[in-house]
Amino acid sequence: MIAKVIIDVTAASRKKSVFSYEDHDTFIVGRMGDCHVCIDDDGYLSRHHFILEVNPPNARLHDLGSLNGTYVNGKKYGGRTVFETPEEALVKYKFPWVVLKNEDVIKTGDTIFKVVIEKPDLLVKIKCQKCGRDVSTEIGAAGGGTYICENCQKIAENSPFELLQQFLDESKSFHNSPNHSNNSPLKKRGFQADIPFQVSDYDVVKVLGAGVFGAVYLLKHRASGKEVALKLMMPKTSANNILQERFLQETLVARELKHNNLIKYSESGCRNGIFYFLMEYCNFGNMNSMRRGGKIPLTETILSSLQVLEALTYTHMDELVHRDIKPQNILLQLSNGGVTAKLSDFGLAKSFTLAGLSGMTLNGESTASYPFMPREQVVDFKFSKPVTDIWSLGATIYNLLTGEFPRDFSPGKDPLEVILNGAIVPIRSRDSSIPKEIAEVIDRAVQNDPTDRYQHAGEMLSAMRRVWKKKH
Repeated sequence: MIAKVIIDVTAASRKKSVFSYEDHDTFIVGRMGDCHVCIDDDGYLSRHHFILEVNPPNARLHDLGSLNGTYVNGKKYGGRTVFETPEEALVKYKFPWVVLKNEDVIKTGDTIFKVVIEKPDLLVKIKCQKCGRDVSTEIGAAGGGTYICENCQKIAENSPFELLQQFLDESKSFHNSPNHSNNSPLKKRGFQADIPFQVSDYDVVKVLGAGVFGAVYLLKHRASGKEVALKLMMPKTSANNILQERFLQETLVARELKHNNLIKYSESGCRNGIFYFLMEYCNFGNMNSMRRGGKIPLTETILSSLQVLEALTYTHMDELVHRDIKPQNILLQLSNGGVTAKLSDFGLAKSFTLAGLSGMTLNGESTASYPFMPREQVVDFKFSKPVTDIWSLGATIYNLLTGEFPRDFSPGKDPLEVILNGAIVPIRSRDSSIPKEIAEVIDRAVQNDPTDRYQHAGEMLSAMRRVWKKKH
């Protein structure tokens, strides 16, 4: 049995609908046609009333600044006065995410939503892969397999060295758990590197970057002196053999892509409950680290963006989508006096999130990608088309040139409400010195409606080349 979250909806007309989720997804209720449950004739509902995120067996609800609020088991969440906008209410009241349990009842006006959470019965105890304590009652452990408890996750998030220590610990072995029969502490996928990866053969030089889901480290091979980057990703939920294999298999796509403007991967695997990826090291930082006064000059930004568009043109030909383009994921390699831009993490965030390994991603714990997220990634969580990358790259170029974002993410504003209802600000409203024709390319890329954007990277590349050539 696999975990499920079922939403049983009964509207005022007594018409019933049932939504069943086995994977990570979102569920929006309101009067707008893009909602999963659209009730356009119910005056109680706001345009986007509430959003529910599911990652079975987890489920959470967030009121989106609705006028009348959302009731869970009779308790009101949200609500505002008629004189307040949803944005103002979200800033003022800071509505929390509500953790949902089996048999909870959600009510909005005359519509009732009954929550049913089904999860497998664990036949043996689940132990934390790091501290070894019994964590069978933690909801994140419900799927069985390897699991790092919530407390150890927080420690690792706050210290990249704690995460690395867990990964390197030779004394660890997989604790017995359902659906996990492989007792090897290290599972590898592929050995394309010049020097096969053995942890003990490398020195850790420094931490290159860290985030909610893991960290990246610079390693140096003792014998050859070759430098490589090691990316570690820590699951927020349990990962049994089947899930580990599925995720690693999906990430093989990144290793098979061969383009000068894509980071090369040599190996991936799972060790001590942590996924790892061995990749080439870029010695000149990333686009985010190159800012001066919050911005990057036009020439540097456009030349790097053209290289990224070259890479995306190559991947979009096969409908392969990155899904997490932002300045931090555009790495820079300095060689022979020139700088080459390389797109990193291709498909990793997408596969990690859609596999449910990221836990809950819309609850405010990880907001670094929000400003670069197109609207359809909230409304249609699994949407993965080239136009999604177009928006994210357009937002990245916009941010590098202006230091601001296409939408106004003011302090205190709920980012989901901004993504759903926020207006796109033309880039020349931020900085009138940006050449008009270049601004037109960027503004088209960040249109809210996917049909109004460039449909693939090749189209945007041709447009950007044309206007850049005119300027030079």
